[in-house]
Amino acid sequence: MSGLRCSVVIPNWNGRHLLAACLDSLKAQTLKAFELIVVDNGSTDGTAEWLEAERPEVRVIRLPENLGFSGGCNVGIRAAGGELVALLNNDTEVEPRWLQALCDAMDRDPRIGAADSKVYFYDARNVIWSAGCDYSIAGSVTHRGYLERDDQGRYANETDVFVAVACGIVYRRSALDKVGLFDEDFFSGYEDVDLSFRLHAAGYRVVNVPDSVVYHHVSATARKDSDFYVFHGQKNVLYTFLKNMPGPLVWKYLPLHLVYTAGSLLYFARLGRLGSALRAKFTVMKNLRSVIAKRKAIAASRVLEAGEIDRMLSSRWMGPKLSKLVR
Repeated sequence: MSGLRCSVVIPNWNGRHLLAACLDSLKAQTLKAFELIVVDNGSTDGTAEWLEAERPEVRVIRLPENLGFSGGCNVGIRAAGGELVALLNNDTEVEPRWLQALCDAMDRDPRIGAADSKVYFYDARNVIWSAGCDYSIAGSVTHRGYLERDDQGRYANETDVFVAVACGIVYRRSALDKVGLFDEDFFSGYEDVDLSFRLHAAGYRVVNVPDSVVYHHVSATARKDSDFYVFHGQKNVLYTFLKNMPGPLVWKYLPLHLVYTAGSLLYFARLGRLGSALRAKFTVMKNLRSVIAKRKAIAASRVLEAGEIDRMLSSRWMGPKLSKLVR
C-alpha cells in the first residue's frame, strides 16, 4: 500500500466536451491530497490527447477499446494507489467538500465498504436525482428522493442504503479486495447494484452521505432508452437478481420478479424496444452456468443470513414502476 489516502478515478468515453467542468470542480476540493486518474475507454474524440496537453495533473490511462463502465473503472481501481478509491462520472460537477465528506464518512466506521453522494440534476440543482437507492423484493431499483425538490430536509442525514450509486462514490480498497471489483459481464448499468449486494453479503455497511454533493448530466453519454441502454439494463436487472439473491429469497420473490419483468417488457414494447429487452433476457439464460458459478462464490463468503438480507429489501416497487409507465 502506498500510504496515499484517496484516489479519484473518472471513466471516460468520448466525453471531452464534459470533462473540463468536472476537472475544474475537482481542483476546488477542500481535500487536496488525492491522485486523479482518467481512464479513457477507447475514445475517438481526442480526449486523451487533450488531457495530456491541457491537464498535466491528470494521470491518463488509454485503453485501446471500450471496456464499458465496469471494465474501465476496474482498470482505474487496479491502477490507483489510494486506500480509498472514489469513482466519479465524467458528466458531473462536484461541490468543494464532495471528496472530504465521503472520506470522513469512511473514517468514522471501518465497517463501511462504500459511501455515495447526494446527486442532483445538473440543470436543476435543487432537484434530487439520487440519494442512494433501494433494492426491492421484485428486483427493481428505486432512486431515493428522485425528482423531489430538496427543500424538506428528508435526505439531509447520513443513512444506510442498499445501493450506493457509482456516479459519485468511494469504496474501501480492503472491502474490494474481499468481495471483488465490478463484474465486467455487466458492461454498463447495475454494476454498482451488484457490487453493493456483494458488500452487504460480506457484512459491510453501504451509506449515503448527503454532505457530499454531485450535479449530474443524466445519461449524457448513454442515451436513455436506446437499444444499448435497454439491452444492458434489462440483462443486468435479471443478472443481479439471479446472481445475488440468497436461495430462499429467489424462490420467495421469483413470482414478483416475473411480474416486474412482464411490466418492463410491456413498457419497452411501447417504446419499440421489445427486441432489445427480450435479447437481454435470453443472453442471461444462455450464460446461466456462469451466473450459477458466481452465486456459489458469493454464498461461500456470505456473512449475512437470507433473513437479514430480506429485512433490508424494500417492499415498495410497483408504485414507482407504474408512475414511470405513466410518465
